[in-house]
Amino acid sequence: MRLSTHGPAGRAQFRRTILQSLIGSAEAEVALRRSRRQRLRARRAERRLDELRRQLSALENGYRRPAGNRWRSAALGRAVGALWIVGAVLLGIEIAVDGVDSTTVIVGDAAMLALTVVWFLLAVARVPVSEPRSAESAPHE
Repeated sequence: MRLSTHGPAGRAQFRRTILQSLIGSAEAEVALRRSRRQRLRARRAERRLDELRRQLSALENGYRRPAGNRWRSAALGRAVGALWIVGAVLLGIEIAVDGVDSTTVIVGDAAMLALTVVWFLLAVARVPVSEPRSAESAPHE
């Protein structure tokens, strides 16, 4: 059972779209910095552009996150989903018994919001594990 209806292909396409948009913005920033003769800022923008292009090429070449991290987030997502359902039932019972003005309801509501954010981060907003940085891609001081 998937917590999100978007499969790996949909998430990869979304990442590709976001990266292409960021690359376009970075190219515009590089052109702007060069036109204003801001060398240091232009170099920083070029480094960012190179990093974005590396990420896009890694995505195009089929880079996937390691399989070891995948089951942990899925199991944790299921656990958070189960906790959310239990919390919703308990919160509903507490509202029915004591009304909405009790301290327990306020704390339960805050806990439900926190669980919802955790579920969102696990199931919907998955961020790919980045590739390890090599010595040549590390910034030189």
